[in-house]
Amino acid sequence: MIVYDHVHERNRSLSMPAKDLGEGARVRSGGRPPDPAKDEAILDGARASFFERGFAAATMEDVAARAGVSKVTVYKRFPDKESLFEATVRREMQRMEEAFHAWPYTDGSLAERLNAYGSILLRFLYSTEHMLLDRMLAHDLEHSPEMARRFFAAGPGACRARLADMLAEAANAGEIVIDDPLLAAGDIFALWSGFMHKELEFRISPPFAGEEIDARVRRGTGLYLKAVDPD
Repeated sequence: MIVYDHVHERNRSLSMPAKDLGEGARVRSGGRPPDPAKDEAILDGARASFFERGFAAATMEDVAARAGVSKVTVYKRFPDKESLFEATVRREMQRMEEAFHAWPYTDGSLAERLNAYGSILLRFLYSTEHMLLDRMLAHDLEHSPEMARRFFAAGPGACRARLADMLAEAANAGEIVIDDPLLAAGDIFALWSGFMHKELEFRISPPFAGEEIDARVRRGTGLYLKAVDPD
């Protein structure tokens, strides 16, 4: 039996500490400590501006106006638009991570855990807001491969690694037979999502309801477990 190493260890080169995105971009200076309420207002304003206008067209002035603060206040916390953009996306990724922590996918059978994980993942990825973020990143990160790599590690890469860990544990327990946990994670994700992304991208389908996503995930999990059944 092949014993798989922890997938997060294999992906360490792709990950980065949270302080390097968002928090690390903030300028620390003397005087009064930062106001968390203003931080949130600035990030809310940045999120709205980036989603509506895209990275290239968004300005620090527009963010400040949406946040109800001065441009100087924004620059005290974020030295440039790139740092603010990173912090905005980092917060989106943290929200996704919090959603995963709140989902009880650590209990139950392997099929139940995979279904729970797949449902929360697809509900997030194919939400209207995340699709807007996805389009923005695809367009604005084309000329910034390093930033794209960092955002992939913070979001999709971390989700893939978590799923791969679940499959590796199942393989080590003899529940399934797989050759590589990361590739296996991609296999089951493809069965879950099918052409959903393209259907949404080309406006073939309206946003998917949660029940439909759950049904697609259950179907994909069933097909996958039949394919990797050790018997």
